[in-house]
Parts: sequence; C-alpha cells; structure tokens
Amino acid sequence: MIPKIAYIDESGNHDLDTAKAGASSYFIVCAIIVDAGKNENFLVEADEISARHFQRSEMKSSKVKAKADHKRRIKILDDLLSLDFTFYALAVDKSEIRKDSGYQYKKSFVKNLNGKVYGSLFQHYADIRVLADETGDQEFSKSMKAYVENNHVPDLFFESTFELVSSSDYVGVQIADFVAGTLAQVYEGKSGVALREKYLELIELKSVGVDEWPIKFSPKLNADTHLDKFDKLIMQYAFNQAAIFLEKNRNNHDDETKMQVCALDFLLFQSHWNNAQDYVPTHAIMSHLRESGYGKVSEQILRSSVIAKLRDADVLIASSNKGYKIPRELKDMYDFAVKVDSQVVPQLRRLNKARKSILMATSNELDILKGPDFPNFVAFIDHIKE
Repeated sequence: MIPKIAYIDESGNHDLDTAKAGASSYFIVCAIIVDAGKNENFLVEADEISARHFQRSEMKSSKVKAKADHKRRIKILDDLLSLDFTFYALAVDKSEIRKDSGYQYKKSFVKNLNGKVYGSLFQHYADIRVLADETGDQEFSKSMKAYVENNHVPDLFFESTFELVSSSDYVGVQIADFVAGTLAQVYEGKSGVALREKYLELIELKSVGVDEWPIKFSPKLNADTHLDKFDKLIMQYAFNQAAIFLEKNRNNHDDETKMQVCALDFLLFQSHWNNAQDYVPTHAIMSHLRESGYGKVSEQILRSSVIAKLRDADVLIASSNKGYKIPRELKDMYDFAVKVDSQVVPQLRRLNKARKSILMATSNELDILKGPDFPNFVAFIDHIKE
C-alpha cells in the first residue's frame, strides 16, 4: 500500500447551543490526503497558491469573506483543484446532539469527533502519517495525542503515526482549513449557487468520502413529497440499516469489512449529493475503492466480498444493469427483483433440466441434488417452471 500523509484541520466550534451568537451549526473536520512520494511537489505548488491568494500569509478560510457570490473562494478552489490530493471529511450536525450529553464538554467533543476522522484514516491506510492542527493548550494537546495513539492507531499497523502541529508551519494543514471552511459554507446554507456547483466539482474530483454524524437521511430525500407510504418505509429502513452497519463496523480492521464500510459510505454519499434517482455505476465504486487504498478491486470481488456481504448483513442495496444504490422507493427494489429474476431463474431452469436429464439417463438412480449439501434445494427447484 502506498504510504500517505494526511493534513487535518477543522471548521466550527464545540458549542452545542447553535442558537447562541457565534456558534456554528456544523463542526467540520477535513483531512487532505497526499501520496508520501508526491508530497514535496504538492507542498511547492501549494506554497505558490498561498503566495498568489494570501501573499504567503497563513491560508485560512475565515480570511475569505462571502462577497460577490464567493468569487474569491471559487478562484482559490479552482487553483486547489490542480493539486494532486484527495480529501476525507466529517460533517457533524450539532443540532442533532443532545445538549446534556458528554459532547457538551469541549475536550470530550474534540477528542471523540476528531477521533472519528483519525480512526477512519488509520482504518483505511496501513501506512499513514497524520499531521493535525494542534488544539487548545499544551496539556490538552498532549492528552489528545495520547488519546489518539491509545484508541485509534492499531498496533498491527505500526507504520502509522500521529502528530499535532502548528498550522502556520504546514501549508497542507492550511489547505485542510480552507476545504473544511468551504464545506461549512455549504452545510450552513451560506454557499450560493456558484459555490455549491464548485463544491460539487471538488467532491467529484477530490473526495474519497464525506461522512455525516449523526448519520441521518439526506435532506433531499426527506424533502420528497411524492413518495407514498411504502416508498418512505423502504427508504427509512434502508438508511437505518446502513447506519447500523457503519456504526457497528467503523473501527473493524478486517480488510474485507473495511472495503464494505468504504463502499457503503460511498453509496450513501452519492445518495446525498448526487441525483438520488441515479444508480452508482460499478466502475465508479471500484474506482473509489482503488482511490481509498484498496488497490485494483475486480468486479467479482466487489460483487462477492462487498455487495453480497453487505446484503448478508441486512443492508438493503438495490441493483440494476446501471449499477447499485441505496433504495429510496419500492421501484428500486423492484429493479433488484427483475435483475435477480433475469439472472438466477434461467440458471435454475438449466440446472433442473440437467438434473432431469441425468435422472432419466440413470433410470432415476442418480439425482445430482440429492444429499446433505442441498437439503432444501430439491423442493425449491421442483417449483421452477420450465
């Protein structure tokens, strides 16, 4: 696996009272991920962008005001798109967190929510150096480092390291700050049409995932008023099952399970930011897994080790000849049924014909489906119409 470097910063604050003046509605953590071998060139080009737009002072999202439909921010994003990196982010909707929970305390809030990002990085990349903007005083920074190393850096993956650094010394951390601030503009509803379009371009070209916590349904899906009772039930169940699987397996270090988490994250993400009616093409999921550090994943592995195992774990995934999706209405599951009927039933008919031919040829002495390996198969296949 290619060694990585991740630069991390955040946007927003820990205050759960989002109605309070100055409190953000969202807390965003962003990781800029670079191949270690390309890091030197990345930093040189990032410094040039910093000089062009910030006169080599620290690149910070807060320095770019929301004026003239965010034209300055869009120009900076255009330049950042030329850099060779990907990013992963966590968007925390603070309004969904109970105000009397442990997250009301800053140290608990920062450790646990930032820790979700660190844990995801260490889960997906066996050899990664994480450089995060230091938070709070020296004592808290020290406790934060110990917390991450004790809870999120697996002993098995000893190549991975975690460091807290000053953002002023690391332009990669500054870019993480800028991307996190841009995500915040979108999530807070302050982006405008032009910036939202640029954000979607950034997502398409650079993102390996944007997780939402607490996991919830896409606002776009909830806004649909044409859905009937069963459509809504299917959508709700599908998203609930996906959320349960992710919460249960987010920190599982089994390679196959990690691929399942990565693919499911991607399907959920596509359902939020892209047209919910669209299927996600198989090649797009395979490409996402490759970009996330899993190498070249074949279509067979995707079907048998990822999609099939997710379905075995009660995650609803609809499929058609166009690809896969998290179902949002009855029609999606009907598409899945049509696909199964077109593929499985003809195979069962052919198997039954072969079985009957051998029975006839052996005067009913040999039944290829008889025995302990197929206890229910014979009764089932006898009902398949020729």
